[in-house]
Order: sequence, then C-alpha cells, then structure tokens
Amino acid sequence: MTNLKSSAELKAIAREKSLERYGTLISADLIVLIIQFVLSGITTISSSGNIFLYIINEIIVLIVSILLGVLVSGKTFLYMNLIYSQNVSISDLFYGVKVFPEKAVKVQALFVLVDFVAGLPATYLLYLTQHNPTPDLYLGTILALLFELVINIYVHLTYSQAFYLLHDFQDRNAKELLSTSRHIMKGNRFKLFYLNVSFIPIMLLGMIALFLPLLWINVYRNATLAAFYQDLIMQYASKNTVEQ
Repeated sequence: MTNLKSSAELKAIAREKSLERYGTLISADLIVLIIQFVLSGITTISSSGNIFLYIINEIIVLIVSILLGVLVSGKTFLYMNLIYSQNVSISDLFYGVKVFPEKAVKVQALFVLVDFVAGLPATYLLYLTQHNPTPDLYLGTILALLFELVINIYVHLTYSQAFYLLHDFQDRNAKELLSTSRHIMKGNRFKLFYLNVSFIPIMLLGMIALFLPLLWINVYRNATLAAFYQDLIMQYASKNTVEQ
C-alpha cells in the first residue's frame, strides 16, 4: 500500500510551484493549442463522402497524432521542471524533439492506437445510424461510445506516468517505461481518476465564464498531475520497487 498525498495537498503544491510562473506556463499551453489547431487544419481532407479519401484522412490524422508525442514529452518535461523547482522556459516544450523523440512517439502510439481501435465500433454504428436511424442502432451507438470511454480511461490511467518516467529513467526503452507505469499505478488508478474528476466543477465554471479562466485551470491541473507523479515515484523509490 502507498501513502500518497491527498488531492488537496497535491493541488496546494501545484499552486505554490506555479506562483509567479503563470505567464510562462499559460504561454506554453497556448503554443501547444495553436500547434495542434494548425496541424488539425492542415491534415483534414474533405472526403465529400468518398471512402478512399476518408481512409487517407484517418491515416494522416493517426500519424500526426502519434508524432505529437514529442510535444507531449516536452510539455511533461516543462511541468516536471516546475514541480522539481527547476527553471521553466517555453523552450522546454521542444525538449522532446531533441531528447528521445523515438520513445515519446512509441509511448504516444499506444494511446492513439487504443483510442482508434476502441472507437471503431462506435464509428461504424454512427455511420449506419446516419443512413438507417433506428432505436436499436441508437442504443448500440451509445453502448459503443461507453465502451470506448471505459477502455480509454483505463488505458490512460494505467500508462499515465510513462512520459514522466521517460525523463526520470532515460535508460529505459518505451516498452519498459509503459511496464513501469503499469506497475506503479497498481492500486492508484482510482486516486488519479478522482484527482482528474475533481477538476470538472472548476472547468465547468471556466466555461461559463467565457472560457478564459480555462487557461489558468489547465496550468493548475497539469501542475497537479506532475505533483502526483512526483509523490508517486518518491513513494516507490523509497521502497526500491520502481520495477520495469
């Protein structure tokens, strides 16, 4: 059993570490959003009902989403520096491009491909529903979407620490990083799930307030998740059980 800090304690750490650094952190998050938005626009091809163009578009989106793993790695590095009381800079975002990009891409591939495969039943049923809407198809679509949601939540919780581990255990390959994440998250999935869910009320308030507060809330959440990793890895390191 681990004796991890409470959600309130982790959030307090995140607020303290983020103090006077919100300008840099918000700017970094905005850059990530802009890059993702631009790439989304570039990679979207109008299929106009053409199944061949639709497949090509999906393949391109998958490849780009996987390659964005280097950006996820850089953003993770930025927030690790924040929580570890190191200097933080917008340039940290591109650290993943320079250091172990192949491992970042492989880790990202797991999340992207699981999301794609888990979403296939819902995508197919949605297609059928558009051409022949029936109560059974609507029900099937809802169940398929719930199935996709459950699978994605489980996978993201289980392997959530892989990008953090990439920077702390640079000698390990992608498979070992994912395995280590699975190991240290045993018995801790619900805590991380609760931590994420606890941000929903404040995010809803941010949406009501014309979305602008979400810039601050996103930083707050990312810093809290990095604090969760720091607490988690310290617990296991003290017991010499950070296994692969």
